[in-house]
Amino acid sequence: MKPTTLMRLGVVFGLCLAAARATTINFEAQGAAAPAAFDNKLNSPLVIGIATFTGGELLRNEAAAVDLTAVYATANGAPYADPLTITFSQAVSNVSLLLTNETPDTYTLADNLGHSNSTAVNANTGQTLSLVDSGVTQMTIASAIPFGWDFAIDNVSFTPSNAAV
Repeated sequence: MKPTTLMRLGVVFGLCLAAARATTINFEAQGAAAPAAFDNKLNSPLVIGIATFTGGELLRNEAAAVDLTAVYATANGAPYADPLTITFSQAVSNVSLLLTNETPDTYTLADNLGHSNSTAVNANTGQTLSLVDSGVTQMTIASAIPFGWDFAIDNVSFTPSNAAV
């Protein structure tokens, strides 16, 4: 095989690997000036790259929280929503996120393809929820209790699909 052919194959392989890398959203840039407590001012829709978050508010250094960085949070009552929703403008796979909460509850991460992952989480702790499905265009994060919910998400990670691969 010619050296130029090998070089071209290497470039194509490298581009494919770069396209398959995970994206992580940690809300730090968007939440730099966010309040520490809910103030009924939704950051919804919140568009970051190919992800759109709805139903919550950016908080930073939230009192009594396990995660003192910037988070996307929701709490019982209007204008906040349960579930929080993440909509992707292109299909993704391998979605994971850190869920933190103020109230013990069972939380469910579900996708538009019918897959879900539920886990019980104690008060003031964090738990990583994930789904490895591909072709996902929407995720919801929901509390099992009908009222009194209070939770946040951070470090949302996903791998965008690449139509060229």
